[in-house]
Amino acid sequence: MLRIFSGLILMLIYMAFVPDGARSADFQRTELVSRDPGGGLFRLGAGDVLNVSIWKNKELSTSVTVRPDGMITYPLVGEIEVNGLTVGEVEERLTKLLKRQIQDPQVTVILEATYSFRIYVLGEVLQPGVFELKGPVTIIQALAIARGLTTFASRGKIFVVPAGKAGSRQPFNYDKYLNGEAVEQNIVLRPGDTIIVP
Repeated sequence: MLRIFSGLILMLIYMAFVPDGARSADFQRTELVSRDPGGGLFRLGAGDVLNVSIWKNKELSTSVTVRPDGMITYPLVGEIEVNGLTVGEVEERLTKLLKRQIQDPQVTVILEATYSFRIYVLGEVLQPGVFELKGPVTIIQALAIARGLTTFASRGKIFVVPAGKAGSRQPFNYDKYLNGEAVEQNIVLRPGDTIIVP
């Protein structure tokens, strides 16, 4: 009974957090309408598209794509490194640079689309693979996106390998979480994190 109930919960979470296009095995671009998904947790990466507008300066309003080298090119200021920054940090950086050219610039930066928020779910899940998402999700949400655990999954031995930290492991005990214990293990994932279900 508990397994049926947990399966239903995972399916509901999956349907709530994954756009229709991303439910296929092929990862696809996900459109964003949020100014800064995840409340500042989201860090920009190559391929992300930003809409930059300057109040009372329509000629400077444009969309820019983060290049593979982490840079964008913007009128009047040239190249700016934005890789790893939040949308708010890009806004601050552009405002500072534009002050040399425009008096009191009112800069607004919106994330139009993301190509860089990818997580990896491997092992005993029904749909292992690479998932491109709108923004941050928790471990339990990511497992739902991967269609839940197989019957062979070691539910108490799941772990996350944070991006860029191959030797580090963050444990996650699925059964304890479902029983209301170890809720602190259900961390918010960052781009590039990998969940491994043995």
